[in-house]
Amino acid sequence: MAEWSAELSPDLLRRLGSRRRTAPSEKCFRLTLQKLDPARFDAVLSTWLLRHHLVAGQPLALDGKTLRGSATASTPARHLLSAVLPDLGIVVAQHAVPADTNEIPCVSALLDALPLTGAVVTADALHTQVETARYLLEQKHADYVLTVKKNQPTLYEDIDTLHLEAFPPSAHGC
Repeated sequence: MAEWSAELSPDLLRRLGSRRRTAPSEKCFRLTLQKLDPARFDAVLSTWLLRHHLVAGQPLALDGKTLRGSATASTPARHLLSAVLPDLGIVVAQHAVPADTNEIPCVSALLDALPLTGAVVTADALHTQVETARYLLEQKHADYVLTVKKNQPTLYEDIDTLHLEAFPPSAHGC
């Protein structure tokens, strides 16, 4: 940010709200950002990103990652669940997964503050859960595409026995 702002003209700095004729230094940015509440900053930034980039029907992908190199002798590696706009490569929200659980119970904590009406949420087979589907449909008013694998044999067999040529998946506006 400091490098970018250093290239701005004094007129543009003034139009952006600066009372100074020169751009703030790297130290100024660093000290200011250190004072922010990270969770609140993440929530505000996520809402802004979604308001400007998420449109009805656009995908939002849930993706969990373990942070390599984050483990210590006394603590396990950090694991994050993220909400990503895959077409733009933008992470709009992320939530730390507690060490004593997995991603499944973290979905609502990750998505509660996000405006998802009309979005299409995609996720891997871990999230193919009745509670997750119900939450997305009923509380977030979003659609979903969830992966089904053989780790859920009854559901997998039910889908496998459908005659999809006679009963194709639905689509809005068709």
